[in-house]
Amino acid sequence: MNKNLKSLTLKQLSKIGEKPYNGIQIYRWIWKRGEENINNFTDISKNLRNKLIQEGYFVGKIKEVNRIYSSDGSIKFVFEDGYEAVYMPDNDRITVCVSSQLGCALKCQFCATGLMGFKRNLEWWEIADQVLQISKITNKKVTNVVFMGMGEPLLNFENVKQAIRVMTSHIGLNIGARHITISTSGVVPKIYELADFDRRIKLAISLHSAIEEKRIKIMPIAKAYNLNELKEALLYYYQKKKRKITIEYIQLKGFNDQYEDIKALKEFIKNLNCKINIIPYNKVDYFSWEVPNEEDVYDFYDRLKREIKDVVITIRWSKGRDVYGACGQLGFEFINKK
Repeated sequence: MNKNLKSLTLKQLSKIGEKPYNGIQIYRWIWKRGEENINNFTDISKNLRNKLIQEGYFVGKIKEVNRIYSSDGSIKFVFEDGYEAVYMPDNDRITVCVSSQLGCALKCQFCATGLMGFKRNLEWWEIADQVLQISKITNKKVTNVVFMGMGEPLLNFENVKQAIRVMTSHIGLNIGARHITISTSGVVPKIYELADFDRRIKLAISLHSAIEEKRIKIMPIAKAYNLNELKEALLYYYQKKKRKITIEYIQLKGFNDQYEDIKALKEFIKNLNCKINIIPYNKVDYFSWEVPNEEDVYDFYDRLKREIKDVVITIRWSKGRDVYGACGQLGFEFINKK
């Protein structure tokens, strides 16, 4: 068995104590209290603490290798191997954007992470520990988690599910399921699995175009799962979870913000309980897309609002742009080192 206590599930921890409830106590010390010294697990016997230490058990943690402060108050954290997470404060709302993979295999044509290629899946405890370590470093209680960092969460779904169990546990990070969002590029079979998952988390879909040919051009995964299949999966998700779905739409100036794009988007969301987030494209030097200026963004927003009624539409101005911590920019420094 792995000797890193943090990498063990509650069920596994219950097997290494003197009594089954020792597992709950150890789990609480690690995840709720953030304790890294076994000797400080004071509500378990000294004999058990000594036994764990003698047998080589320890409390591991992910290793921070860089911390970059943005002028907007967000902080990009870089961990060993190169995966990243972003701390985003907004008054009492403290959001952490976590990575689920190192790199990404999907190669979306606006995202720096895809240029890295796929390196490895993160273990569940490495995902959850991003939240724990950032909470400890900033001395702030994390209220929201978004799986919008490196990687496609649904292609590392077993580890993502276990990380969410830790995040939502009352003896873990104690974050409400409705404050956790998974963003996916549209791995259709896994959306069905997510709908049947026992946590009522939120779902965001990286759509970016409701025109098949355009979506295929910027998101190769669209070749595997077409828009009709994607919409059926989203309808199933809402039927099971009764959670409004977020449609994420990166505005690529002149490409997906024309009248035909608005008409297609209007048709796609018909009968879908959703809201739309416009995300102005964040510059990645390796792509030739033009960044929309503020006037472009508000013009697109106004045209959407005139055409699409009774749907909440918001503009999501990304945080951390100046430190390459915004949507689509994670991994920029990694690929620059090549």
